[in-house]
Amino acid sequence: MRATLSARLIVLIALATLLPGQSKTRAAEVAPPVTATNAGPRLCFLQAVPDDQRAAIADDIKLLIGWTFDAYAAERRYQGGEIVDRTSGFTEVPGFAAPTPMQDLGGRYRLVQPPFDRGRGYYGLLFAALDARSRPVALILTNRLFRAPVMLQQPVGLATDLLTNAALAFDLNTDGVVDALAAAESAYAEAAMRDVPLILSGQSQAGATAQLQAAKLQKTHGGRPVPSGFISLNAAEALFSVRGLGLDADRIDGVNFSKDYDPAFGPHALLANAVGRQIYVHPDGTAGAAPGTSTLFDALLHPREHLLDTFTKVSLAAGLKPVLAAAPKCTQPAATGSKGTDR
Repeated sequence: MRATLSARLIVLIALATLLPGQSKTRAAEVAPPVTATNAGPRLCFLQAVPDDQRAAIADDIKLLIGWTFDAYAAERRYQGGEIVDRTSGFTEVPGFAAPTPMQDLGGRYRLVQPPFDRGRGYYGLLFAALDARSRPVALILTNRLFRAPVMLQQPVGLATDLLTNAALAFDLNTDGVVDALAAAESAYAEAAMRDVPLILSGQSQAGATAQLQAAKLQKTHGGRPVPSGFISLNAAEALFSVRGLGLDADRIDGVNFSKDYDPAFGPHALLANAVGRQIYVHPDGTAGAAPGTSTLFDALLHPREHLLDTFTKVSLAAGLKPVLAAAPKCTQPAATGSKGTDR
């Protein structure tokens, strides 16, 4: 979600006030630092990405998430095969959010197929991260952001996204959730065909969607034949939906970058995200395994910290480095692109 504090954020903060027990629950569920006896998510999907490309991919995901929304809002029709790189930014997009600046994109990506879009509330794009020889080293499924910037053009779509938020928070099925899980299964099949890891990604509502997608794949496939997991930013509430699959939320393979000042789903919020490994982003842009000392009141004074564009100067790769160094080593080898160039 990009732009000013949206109706969705206001609704969810109001909803949080109706759930006073949630804050105590979340405080007990904040993930402690990684240790040998408390491994948490193993992050095998990230370990499978070649070392020399992992950092770029981690930070490129921020831009690919924004670009996915731009492509959706601009109603671009992709068939698959198109290259996305630092020259692929849009000059303008409908609504009140500025286009995502792509100049800092570090890698090259190919769209694997047309967008996942059945017109029922879910939209996602599947990218193949390419090496210097145009071989795929990972697939990245990015989920469309919440439609606040196009609320005047798509008021019904905005209402659908609010319903999706409620479905993710309370373990309900909607057409959008069903389509999101189907997209994850399709993306997993594409990753298995190429023998590369799959990364599910998104911010806010789209981040919660990525977490549920990763949980469903973990339950269905258990990391075989390829590892999968999520990278999310200020992900919304998905705890009950993950638990509804019979899984422990803190064991889902994935990382959520959570802003200390996020008033909606940050570590001090009443609906603090608790799925996967939490990496907390402090006001100075640094990140660590423990949240800062700010309070919910501090966060309410910084509502923009929930938004995607506030991660522009945050190095996700730097935040991931110590977590990956401490994580148990996985048996899967790094991706080699051995199955040829991506089509």
